Amino acid sequence: MALGYTLIVGLCIGLITPIAQAEAPTDTLYPTTNTSTIVDGLTQEQRAAKIDAFFTLRDNSPLEGEGMTIVKAADAYGIDWRLLPAIATIESDGGQMPCKNKVAQNNLYGFGSCKIGFKSNEEAIDTISKNLAGLNPSTEAAYKGKTLNQVLDAYNPPSVRPDYKKLVTWAMKKIAATDPTVLVATNSTSSQLAIK
Repeated sequence: MALGYTLIVGLCIGLITPIAQAEAPTDTLYPTTNTSTIVDGLTQEQRAAKIDAFFTLRDNSPLEGEGMTIVKAADAYGIDWRLLPAIATIESDGGQMPCKNKVAQNNLYGFGSCKIGFKSNEEAIDTISKNLAGLNPSTEAAYKGKTLNQVLDAYNPPSVRPDYKKLVTWAMKKIAATDPTVLVATNSTSSQLAIK
C-alpha cells in the first residue's frame, strides 16, 4: 500500500512541478537556463570562472566579470560557451580595442561590421548569442543549423580575413585551457605569460 501511495504522490508532484515552475516569476535574463547544466564536463560556474580568468589575465578587459552572462546566454541559445569570448578576443583584444565609431557602443565583437551598438555588454552578449544561434529571423539564413566553421565564415568571411576561423578556434582552446586559479598573478608580465 505504501508503495502505491508513494507512486501516486510522485506522479502528482511530477505533473504539478513543471506547471509551478512555468508560472513562477523570474527576474533573470535567461530563466530557462539550468545552473547545473554540464557542458564539456564543466558546470556553468566552472565555465564562467574560466572566461573571467581568461579576461582578467588579459589586463583591463571590460569583459572581466561577464563570464556567467556569457555562459548563460550560450546555454540558453545552444551555442558553444567559448565562441563569443573568443570572437571578442580576436575582434577587439577582449574589448580593449572596441569598434571606434560612436554608433557601435558596447560592441566588442565587431558585430554588424561595427555599425551596431548596444546599451550594455549584457545586451550585446544576448543579442549576438541569439544571432549566432540562428534565432534572429533577419540573420538566420547565415547561422541557423550551421557548423562552427560555417558560422565563422558568415561572421567574418575568408575573403575579408582568411585566418579568422583559425584565430577564433585558437582563442576558444585558450579559454578552455585557462586555469581560474592562476588569478594570483600580481603584475602584467606574469599575467601575460600565464595565457601564452
